[in-house]
Amino acid sequence: MPCFLFTYHAYGTWLPDRSEGYVQRKRGLLFQDVEMGRIYRHAMTADAVVFDGERQLVAIEAVLNAARCVDLTAHSIATETTHVHALVSWASEQRTWLQNRSSVKKAITLALQQGSDRKQWLSDSASRKQVKDRNHFAHLLHNYLPSHRGWKWDEQKGRYQ
Repeated sequence: MPCFLFTYHAYGTWLPDRSEGYVQRKRGLLFQDVEMGRIYRHAMTADAVVFDGERQLVAIEAVLNAARCVDLTAHSIATETTHVHALVSWASEQRTWLQNRSSVKKAITLALQQGSDRKQWLSDSASRKQVKDRNHFAHLLHNYLPSHRGWKWDEQKGRYQ
């Protein structure tokens, strides 16, 4: 049964000039790059997004709705002002991780667009990390995701902060 941690970044966050560094597709985590940050900011077509408490709750509900629609099991969801994590699994072999990741992203975007004229809520791509084994799953579920500062949801507790 495939199990993944999908991460969706708010538009305009996690830019190269972050002190913690940034993530670049196919290259992974890179060190801070102030000049590249300037280039990225210049290329932005809208202001950066912040997921306040209300938007975090909207994103959580969107993940849960998407999970029901495409037959995913949502295990845990965690938010920050800059991103949303969704720990999900599925039994069917009919859909790939890419299709499931895209479905969840679309659901989050559509939910955030309700009552807003903003078009770009999330970064172009989302990251994915396949869960390796039961220990990795337990670490994500009991340590990593609960350590996030925003709203959270999990199978046992429901929604909490």
